[in-house]
Amino acid sequence: MEKQLNGIVSPDIIKQNLEYIRSFIEVELAEKKETIKEQAAEIEALKQLLQKKDIAISMFEANTREFQETAEGNRQLINKLLGDISRLQNDIDWYKRTYEKRSFLGLLREKFFQRKR
Repeated sequence: MEKQLNGIVSPDIIKQNLEYIRSFIEVELAEKKETIKEQAAEIEALKQLLQKKDIAISMFEANTREFQETAEGNRQLINKLLGDISRLQNDIDWYKRTYEKRSFLGLLREKFFQRKR
């Protein structure tokens, strides 16, 4: 394959081998550049996706805080209403004890003595 003259490699063969190496390196370099471009585009797309996810997470966290505050307000309102119901139930019980469970004569006596005062 190699042409040798008295044990020396000819310059044409050296040139050919260097040309082959150069073309091989150029092909490899072009492929690597293309790979780098593809990976850069993919990285950019992933960055945008990550940014969208961060925005969505922030919105969800804000909504969660708002819902928690609303739930706390509702809980306080429910506790207030339960307290109001308890007081009103006490008023109803007092009314029952005062007007329903007393005897008729007891009520008349109380009304009669209140007028004399």
